[in-house]
Amino acid sequence: MVKVLKPKGQIKRIDGFKAEPAKAPEKKVEFDQREESLRTLSQFFLGEMDLKMRMRQMSLATGKEPQEWVATLEILKDNVIKTEHPDLKLKMYQGMVDLLAKVGQKEDLFVIQQIIARYNLKSFKDIGFERVEVDVAKDACPVCKKMAGKKFRIDEAMETMPIPCHDCSTEVDAVKGYCRCRYYAVF
Repeated sequence: MVKVLKPKGQIKRIDGFKAEPAKAPEKKVEFDQREESLRTLSQFFLGEMDLKMRMRQMSLATGKEPQEWVATLEILKDNVIKTEHPDLKLKMYQGMVDLLAKVGQKEDLFVIQQIIARYNLKSFKDIGFERVEVDVAKDACPVCKKMAGKKFRIDEAMETMPIPCHDCSTEVDAVKGYCRCRYYAVF
């Protein structure tokens, strides 16, 4: 025997008349701290036990239970310090940025984005490049669009840090000001 389920919103026929499609009630999508924290940790082969242990350590140290996302950031921060692999460090920083965007922590997000940008600039300089160009997202804010294609000496870019743009108005997840501009090395 096979069960066939009728998709939601399908029109029902009653005695030859058409009824209006059923409207699903609007549900407010809430941020699930635990799920998002575990998803972020899983990218680095960390999991629920790591989160529980860190939350317990933080609870014992402060006397109150921390939020899951705060404990996740602490775990990532410790792992960034421990690892020597530059690509893994950048991936962990980006995981922190994504999590901060979900919880709406703009200032912390901006600081980590600056770390990522400085790290990229330093990498370009170490390789031997002297100049970089700004590339912006297709849906960048007006302030960021003005920087599209601008070229900087690496030392100048490190000094002025034109990106990430502090006045960015792009909205991603729960935060307004998630600048997605990037530097690219140019010959």
